[in-house]
Amino acid sequence: MKLLAIVGTNAPFSYNRFLAKFIAKRYGNKADIEVKEIDQLKPFCRTDEPDEITKKWIEDVKAADGVILTTPEYDHSIPSSLKSALEWLGSHAGPNVMKMKPAMVVGTSYGIQGSSRAQEDAREILLSPDMSANVLPGNEVLIGGAANNFDKETGDLTNETYIKQLDDVMNNFVKFVEQANK
Repeated sequence: MKLLAIVGTNAPFSYNRFLAKFIAKRYGNKADIEVKEIDQLKPFCRTDEPDEITKKWIEDVKAADGVILTTPEYDHSIPSSLKSALEWLGSHAGPNVMKMKPAMVVGTSYGIQGSSRAQEDAREILLSPDMSANVLPGNEVLIGGAANNFDKETGDLTNETYIKQLDDVMNNFVKFVEQANK
């Protein structure tokens, strides 16, 4: 099973990059999990054709069995770079890229709500008619206080409560992907 853990920001430093890498490392025995960056993608414009990097992004997502978005929360929403990356999958590429593809949204933020609004925003986009992704309902983890819950040297999540929650949602998601791809 091939999963993509997408870093939902183009920021050079991100706790959500830590989260994506932690997911790939901790659950690598359950699936082949590749961390995918969006920082080099061409900004979306409906009238433009994608460049080679963006074409590869679309193809990599199309080839994956499932997608995990790790998103920070900027002004109560997802970052514009993540919105642009998702628009390449829906508005440009058509519904076939994400149509019924298993998807999960997780995230971390500095605040106590753990990117809850951004995660909800991402789920709404994934469920939109242009995307029609297969988002596992009720499967979320809200990691607040990012600066206090990740080891800044290793990038590992250190809070045992959040690790247990992440274990549960990842186990659910792996089973969901297996069922969806039968």
